[in-house]
Amino acid sequence: MGRHKRSASGEAIADKVKIDYENVSAADIMRQIKEETAKGSIPESSPAADLPEGGGSKAMKSFMKTVLLKSARPFRSLIKLLIHDPHQDLMAEAYERLRRLEQEHGEDRKKEYIKLLYGLSHNIVVELTKLKIEVEDLRVKLSILEKDFENFKKREKALEKHVFK
Repeated sequence: MGRHKRSASGEAIADKVKIDYENVSAADIMRQIKEETAKGSIPESSPAADLPEGGGSKAMKSFMKTVLLKSARPFRSLIKLLIHDPHQDLMAEAYERLRRLEQEHGEDRKKEYIKLLYGLSHNIVVELTKLKIEVEDLRVKLSILEKDFENFKKREKALEKHVFK
């Protein structure tokens, strides 16, 4: 996202607004900004102009919330992908199956299913551990290849200097 450049008139307005730091009032600040923009020829299409009059902290909070929600909208699918836990769906499904089996077949079937789920969770942990070890191994191999690559660069430069002397 690009940054908005402040115009010279925007800087002048910012200089004219008086802020009482002992008693900060967003409504008072917004009133001063609106008065200054009305004096100048700056159109009121800025985000500050969208803030309701007589604002206060609730109006500022709702304004900031809408601005943040609108700015996060393009990233919603990515956020959902990062937050979504696929194991949660599996656990909910397993719980639902357990509940149905308990109603249909009673305790014996439920115990067998619990044993199967325990085995499944154990296998998942084993596979995740293997994958973690494999990732660490690949990182080590990558660092070795990076060092080899740097050595080959140095060797190439040394050979070029020697050949083109």
